[in-house]
Formats: sequence, C-alpha cells, structure tokens
Amino acid sequence: MATRRFKLSVGETLEDVTEEVGAAVNSDDVELTIELATTAVNDAGSATRAVSKQEVLDCLEQIKLAIIKSEAAFSQ
Repeated sequence: MATRRFKLSVGETLEDVTEEVGAAVNSDDVELTIELATTAVNDAGSATRAVSKQEVLDCLEQIKLAIIKSEAAFSQ
C-alpha cells in the first residue's frame, strides 16, 4: 500500500505509537495517514513524486497551528 499510518490514544507515549501500512481503519483517538504514492505531489507541472519526510513535518506544524487557532470544542 502507498500509505503510512501513525496512531496513538490519549495518555499514551512515544513507545505506544503504532505505525501501520494500508487503508485507514479508525481504532485510536488520534490518527494520521500519509499518502506515499509517487503521484501524491505535483512537482514542476506534470511530474509527480512522493512526499518527503520534511514536507510531512512541515504539514504537521501547520496542522498543529490550525488546531491551536481552532474554535472547535476540545475539552480543556
């Protein structure tokens, strides 16, 4: 499969992070699916490539900022 999934439940630590391959099936509180297909990123017009590790980290930072800014009902 061309995806990588990372899963963690609330209260767990780095040692508890689950890394899986394949289609998403919700089973933890927080899950992240990363598309690794070589068609994931449109690079220079018609060329495509897979996403880089740094690009994933950059996207996660933006998601983190969006959650901080969000008015969604997260418990305090």
